[in-house]
Amino acid sequence: MTGTRPPTGPPGPQGVAPRAITAPGQPTQPATAVAYPHSRFTPVAGVEVHHEVHGPTTAPAVLLSHHFYGSTRTWRHVTADLGDDHRVVAFDRPGFGLTERPARAGRRNGEVSPYRRATAARIGWGLLDHLDVGRAVLVGSSAGGTNVLEMYRRQPHRVRALVLLSPAITGDVGPPGLLRRPLRSAPARAAGAALVRRLASEVDIERISRSWFDPQRATAQDAEPYQRMLRVDGWDQGLWDAITAERPPDLSDVVRSVDVPTLVVSGDHDRVVAPRLSKTTAAAIPGARFALLEDCGHTPQEERPAALLAVVRDFLDQLPG
Repeated sequence: MTGTRPPTGPPGPQGVAPRAITAPGQPTQPATAVAYPHSRFTPVAGVEVHHEVHGPTTAPAVLLSHHFYGSTRTWRHVTADLGDDHRVVAFDRPGFGLTERPARAGRRNGEVSPYRRATAARIGWGLLDHLDVGRAVLVGSSAGGTNVLEMYRRQPHRVRALVLLSPAITGDVGPPGLLRRPLRSAPARAAGAALVRRLASEVDIERISRSWFDPQRATAQDAEPYQRMLRVDGWDQGLWDAITAERPPDLSDVVRSVDVPTLVVSGDHDRVVAPRLSKTTAAAIPGARFALLEDCGHTPQEERPAALLAVVRDFLDQLPG
């Protein structure tokens, strides 16, 4: 899993007071019970989607899509700054954060799995529709880069620009593609959830900072969002379903079709998606800019937010209109 990382929660939405956050291995709770002060929950494509919105309603919109195992809150170091003059929307894709984990086995009538990339793209656009956002700059980190490129594939006319942070263009986290279908069987799902609980239920500072350039920079606050998602009902089954939902992506064709201003960013010590791969992605997009952040690993929004904001703001300031 790529680098990814929460005290008794604040009052939940609609004034619902949360219960105390449980320790790993203890009973889980509804997501609303562990919500953050700015948490919102909206039904999109049959899923209660957790998101936050910052900034003026009339400002240009920016959508933030997190990395694998990340969440809305892993953007917290950049949302306030960008929210000064943009309408910033950050959301949790199905399987992560505080977004609902629907029981995949219970979905009938030909509904598409909520954990597939197509559904995550539909949810992104559906959420923006709910917020009355027409066009937006789409920002994606790692697997979030996959998500925003899928969104671009479906509605390119609504994309003002793209910002891709070490985007996962080919491949992703999880088992080999040929194994994923059998791993979606009922017995395999049950065993998979148990395996996920054993491997992922203990999250600490050391673990979440393994993909950073300097793990000494990480604090308990960086680990908090990763720990909080483990308190949500169905987190283990949802994570397994997200890992095995479909074959790994190959978005090379989408990359070549991009026709909007694009910024590709990489940390110079990214060991998850090597900087040379991000540079290759930038070279494949006509007119794309490439920025290399010094002394930075895979998730600059967590490790080097000030450096990331500097290059992103410079890019946004130069957009037409």
